Amino acid sequence: MSLDLTLDQGEEIRFLNKISDTVKQLHKKTHFTARELEISLLLYYKLLKDEDGPRSPVQGFISRQQFTTVFDTAFGMTDNVMIGRIYAALDKGATSHVTMETWVHTLSLFLRGTFEEKVKYCFKVYDIQGEGMIRRDHMMLLLKTAIVKHQDEEVEEAVKDLVDIILHRMDIDRDGSISFQDYSETVRKSPQMLECFGQALPDRGYIYAFSRTFLERVRKF
Repeated sequence: MSLDLTLDQGEEIRFLNKISDTVKQLHKKTHFTARELEISLLLYYKLLKDEDGPRSPVQGFISRQQFTTVFDTAFGMTDNVMIGRIYAALDKGATSHVTMETWVHTLSLFLRGTFEEKVKYCFKVYDIQGEGMIRRDHMMLLLKTAIVKHQDEEVEEAVKDLVDIILHRMDIDRDGSISFQDYSETVRKSPQMLECFGQALPDRGYIYAFSRTFLERVRKF
């Protein structure tokens, strides 16, 4: 069965040959079947064609701006500040592009990721300095972005109060910061705290819609 009716047979064959090694490598590292990996990489390929036109698209990369558009339209994630944090968690390099591997790993995490994978990922999103610790001032920044779009004294006090509540709940060793151990122990007991510092994952409705449209298996919620 053809992957996409908009591709002629020759283009599809060339595309599948080009990505065959990538599919083999990623099959062991993601939650996708080989067919789903081909479809995921085809989506990347088509985004690249839209960006680059006719020049050898499989050889290039999609831009972060294109990826941001996917976050918005496909996953309903529109907070640009948080998306910047998400990029930092997903891709260590400060680049302007997104590789095929990062694209596929992101889809695998969002659509099929285990709870353990999501715990590690969300902590990375919130760990602004990458030091294995979410400090109080970082919590303030994250919550201001997630909750309010303007600043005044009342809002500032409300955010401080919320930080105090979260610290009381999550700072198990009472050192004034949230370590990964603090965070992981808390969210295992209270999964609703997973995204307590802002949206780092798509809502279930978007996951279901994307999976229903593009994947072989649709995860039940």
